[in-house]
Amino acid sequence: MLPDKIHARHLAQLGFLKEILDETGLATNLLEKSEAIPLHVLMAGFQEDKKGRERFLHFSFLPLNDDEIGAIQLLQIYSTLPFHLQDGSRDAVASVLLEINTRLPIGHFGINEQNELHYRYVYSISASRTFESEEVLEILSLFVYMCDMFAEHVELVASGEASAVQVVQSLR
Repeated sequence: MLPDKIHARHLAQLGFLKEILDETGLATNLLEKSEAIPLHVLMAGFQEDKKGRERFLHFSFLPLNDDEIGAIQLLQIYSTLPFHLQDGSRDAVASVLLEINTRLPIGHFGINEQNELHYRYVYSISASRTFESEEVLEILSLFVYMCDMFAEHVELVASGEASAVQVVQSLR
């Protein structure tokens, strides 16, 4: 369990991040930690995908104790892809994700325990400073670009429209 001062620092940092995102016109919602939510989470809607489905970014600090790591904070940027795995497609999708992940400049695609597909990046920021608007916006631009560039490939296999072999070949 993290000390209250660390939770307070994370909440303040997410507040700064919220201000940056609000200035760009993104809809944001800062959820404070509670019994239902173990960490503070900032949610932001971003542009719909090509099929008109809503997408959201989730920002939360990884729970590191100051005794473990004191010089940096790790901000997780996480987005669940707006489609599901078809039964029996997990292994095929995993092989496509492995291929895609070798091409990513930041983050990785994955499948969580609930079979949700996601894109995740952990951003390291010095514990002695706050977010710089230009830097954050460039990272988010790259994050969204990677989602846009590869999510369609993942969906082809997840939906059964294409085989993993076909998609991997198209990526090469």
